[in-house]
Amino acid sequence: MNACKVFLWMVWKDIRIEFRARQFVISTLAFGVLLLVVMGIALNAASRLPTDWSAGLLWMMLFFATSISMNRHDLKERELGGWLGMLLAPVDRSVIFYAKWVSTCLFVLVSQVTLVLAYFVILNQPMPQLPGVLAWVLVGGAVGLTGIGSFLATLAAQSSMRDMLVPMLLFPLTIPLLIALIRLTVFAFEPLGAHPQIWVEVLIGYIAAFALLPWLLYEPLMEV
Repeated sequence: MNACKVFLWMVWKDIRIEFRARQFVISTLAFGVLLLVVMGIALNAASRLPTDWSAGLLWMMLFFATSISMNRHDLKERELGGWLGMLLAPVDRSVIFYAKWVSTCLFVLVSQVTLVLAYFVILNQPMPQLPGVLAWVLVGGAVGLTGIGSFLATLAAQSSMRDMLVPMLLFPLTIPLLIALIRLTVFAFEPLGAHPQIWVEVLIGYIAAFALLPWLLYEPLMEV
């Protein structure tokens, strides 16, 4: 069995588990919509929020909703011992990380579609002037956040404080990424001034770094 087949099998396994339980998508949607309702009541569903504030609220909601669900994505698998069976697969163990990354990213993207629609409805926000750029930023944000989150979840997997450690480490590590996502989202809503090339490079750099690091470190970390 080669690495590609193992990778596809692991992704398909996660999709089937999620399709049966629907824990990740439903918990993400429930928490995200609840946050939006609270923000909508607190801000009186103001449609005249400054664009910077609006973009910041969007990414804070997406960050907290996905980080909480991502932390418990593979918890059942570890509790029931399925994780040990995956480690026995005759491939480089970084394949396990990349399969987890891709499956988690797919679930986050599915959740994001509904959450972004709810964001426009509940907070009564105007549509972006560059919807294609916003779609690109949302996909890039999902890839970046799930890459870092999946890696941290692996590092903290054996810790009894995993539920606290992952969100505590995820937030400071993703601050530059979140700033880049917010600035690019502002540009999608109001494309004024120069193109934010630096923030595009920060986003691509984050994704590239967390695509390469697990390939180098994942197998030694699994031996600890």
